[in-house]
Amino acid sequence: MILLCVGSSLLSREPDAYAASDKEVQTALQVDLGGQTNPDGLMLSLFGYRRWVKGFDKDLNVPSSYLESGLGLGSSPAYGRASLYAEWLAVVFAKLRVQYDRYRFYGTKTSLLSFSSVEDPFGTSDVARLKGTEEAGNGSRLLIRPTLYAKAGPIIIVNQTDLAYFHFTGTGPYYLEWTYETLLQDNSHLIENRTNVLYQITKGPGDVSLLVGPYYEILHTGDRHLDRQRAGIMASWVPWQNAGSLNRPRFYGQIAHYLEDPNRKGENMAAIGMGFDLDL
Repeated sequence: MILLCVGSSLLSREPDAYAASDKEVQTALQVDLGGQTNPDGLMLSLFGYRRWVKGFDKDLNVPSSYLESGLGLGSSPAYGRASLYAEWLAVVFAKLRVQYDRYRFYGTKTSLLSFSSVEDPFGTSDVARLKGTEEAGNGSRLLIRPTLYAKAGPIIIVNQTDLAYFHFTGTGPYYLEWTYETLLQDNSHLIENRTNVLYQITKGPGDVSLLVGPYYEILHTGDRHLDRQRAGIMASWVPWQNAGSLNRPRFYGQIAHYLEDPNRKGENMAAIGMGFDLDL
């Protein structure tokens, strides 16, 4: 199976926190299971974080400033990932995350495929023909992710940019990177920008809510031939604040159309996921 990580970051949420107040320290575990089609993927992820709330906006009922650090683990049939990150919410509308990921490719399920040229196709059928040529190896990603928020009544706008730098071990010279669905060389970088416009259909106590709305994303790599544009609709639903010992159970999904892509232009994709938190 072709793998892609789909976790709670699939749908950028408001900068909220459980029962937050000024100068509070919070610790939580986040568990998510997500999957998608075109390309097909599945991943289980676990993140733990500690957050130091520096300020709280009583009008919006969200933290206005915090520092956060965390560790994460994720695995799929194709690869595993360990993550370390730090996050800073400077003001209520601006957040910055710096993250380092270490990958272990298992050498199965198209986890580390090499391509001889940036012009090589890597659509679903092309990848299927390469089954058996996967390599076991390591990789890493350095991620810088600024996020901007805006809210007007029930409308929430989120703009998120990924600045990512990759390292791979393998034959190469190009590698199929499944998080962003593109070909990359060793020691190369990419930029992805996504804008979500979400309508808050329902709002309950705490984090209980239903958000639905359109999104648009564009990907730039070092080679214009690999640029991608995608637009669609996404939704996030937190039906209860607590379900027994599970906090903020959530369900999320997206449906998108490829506007520009070297292999999937004119095609569609879909993704769904679910998760919960454990407050410590």
